[in-house]
Amino acid sequence: MDDSSAREIEAAVQEALGLFGTSGAVSVQGRQIALHGRGAPVAIDLEQLVEQWPLLPRDLRTRKASDLARRLAQAHRAVSSLAPPAPTVPIRPARHVVIPIGAVVLAVVGVLVAVRLLRSRETPAALPAAPETAVGEDAARNARTCEAARKRIYSGASMGPFELAGWVAELWLATPRGGGAAQAAAGAAGQDTLSAESVGLGAFISQGKLTAAADAELAAITDGLVEIVPGFDEEEAGRSPSWRAITARFSSGYARAYFDPALRARFVALADRMADGASAELGALYARCAHLPYHDAGAWFRGPDPAAVATALVYASGVFAEMPAVDRGALAALRGAGPIDALRGAGASLDAASLGKLVGAHGGGITKGGAGPVVITFPVGGPTRATSASRIVARKLQVGVGQD
Repeated sequence: MDDSSAREIEAAVQEALGLFGTSGAVSVQGRQIALHGRGAPVAIDLEQLVEQWPLLPRDLRTRKASDLARRLAQAHRAVSSLAPPAPTVPIRPARHVVIPIGAVVLAVVGVLVAVRLLRSRETPAALPAAPETAVGEDAARNARTCEAARKRIYSGASMGPFELAGWVAELWLATPRGGGAAQAAAGAAGQDTLSAESVGLGAFISQGKLTAAADAELAAITDGLVEIVPGFDEEEAGRSPSWRAITARFSSGYARAYFDPALRARFVALADRMADGASAELGALYARCAHLPYHDAGAWFRGPDPAAVATALVYASGVFAEMPAVDRGALAALRGAGPIDALRGAGASLDAASLGKLVGAHGGGITKGGAGPVVITFPVGGPTRATSASRIVARKLQVGVGQD
């Protein structure tokens, strides 16, 4: 294998290592690739990749590099867990101490011990500091993994076969204030008594898990967690006084299922049923890194008419994009009680056909079933398409950043 191919493999695997929360230097050595990090180095076989690399298309190179990085990370963790603790060297006391001096030292030590015993009777001994748990390390590793994944998808790569640690999927549901008992329960930001029952989702969620009535296959995921939280933070609640919102947050196994092409359709269908259960007028389903505020990987947006579904897309995806998709100044200049009302008013002239052309250029599809809601969906293989589409729709509503 020539040096250029070796360097390309090293660079691709080095970048992919970040997805697994592992750091170190990668080097190709003949038909093996080695990782030198903390602890002993590890190496795995490249097998036939040596000859195949120059002939592989870009997407297949990415998948191969991700697989190598995953194997190296697993080997590195296995070796680290087997590493023995560092040996301790016993310290031998010096034997040439003069006896009189030793007697003096013993006397001083005896006095100190006596004083300590007297104090210990008066003051209880302090508890030893609790050892640092792995929770913080896991959170930091998950954050690195998720940020590396975001970097990949925004550079044009697909999600790929790498770990999905650090992601959460969120279903945002909003309704005008005064819309009924279920909506009234979904109060403003800061309410800490939200429950699935109080917002009309008790049939779908029980004790932090999806029920079989929600979806039998998703309910079979044992390590998933779903929680109901306010759909507006304090600032956004102040900006949208005429709306209430809740968010159903899916993490761990449910978040992984969200990115599974075989399960995405089930998630979208579940979002529709949950929106009905909560009597929500607007809805959005997307994913994000748990530690970041940016909404990525949008899948489903819903509203009763084209203007409403366009509002859901621009608000839930465009307003929370890392690279601004919405001009906050232009949005504030529109008429309305807040950004949601303003966006809906700006899109009053939109029809399903024209909106379909806008989102269709970015891989989105729009459906409207008779008197039912209008829904926009995006495929699992295009995790940034919703963000891109929200930019175009925002410009159509005269609140976008940049030009077409």
